[in-house]
Amino acid sequence: MAPTATTPNAWALHSVTQPDNVVELRPSGPLDSSTARFLAARLDALVHSGHDQIVLDLRHVDHLDAIGMAPVRRTAALLDATGGQLTIRERSGEVAEPIVDAA
Repeated sequence: MAPTATTPNAWALHSVTQPDNVVELRPSGPLDSSTARFLAARLDALVHSGHDQIVLDLRHVDHLDAIGMAPVRRTAALLDATGGQLTIRERSGEVAEPIVDAA
């Protein structure tokens, strides 16, 4: 039997679907190499189920690194290519510009 990944205790991911079918994800704790795979799995599931408007609320993220941002950038590029949008709500609570991978 293969070992299963467990979410670190200090990390949580809440999801809220708004009336306009926009999904808001609210991670809390660190978003880094120890948690990025959990966010990636949730983002993948949302995109594969047809959600094309996602808001990522980072107000409760206490540590963020490049590995933690990798699934965000990947999903943003995918949504942008298909007419969707991933938007980040920054720690200040303000909505930042939508993320688009400039590659």
